[in-house]
Amino acid sequence: MPQKSKVKYTPAAVDDMDEIFSFISQDNVSAAESLLEKLDRQIANLADFPNMGSVLSDEEYTLVQRGYRFIVVHPYLVFYRIIDHAVVIHRILHGRRDYLRELFGSLES
Repeated sequence: MPQKSKVKYTPAAVDDMDEIFSFISQDNVSAAESLLEKLDRQIANLADFPNMGSVLSDEEYTLVQRGYRFIVVHPYLVFYRIIDHAVVIHRILHGRRDYLRELFGSLES
């Protein structure tokens, strides 16, 4: 049986989770907790199946060349890379946001 990958979060991904919770909990704490649990479960699955996410490619931005993958945890997209047998969560962004620009803006700085 293959070894489980470790899951690590960048500071930006931790900030994203905090922002998601803060925003949703303004209206409904229970819904915010439920969404974070759903995110945690799906991200935990990456430890067993790190390649389960899709590779995102765009004419302007090429995540393929940088090794980025993503999973959908509706309505959010979880962007990650596999580095030295670890799954590194880079960002967790709402699907309606301009996530490509946000992702690359955070990677370039």
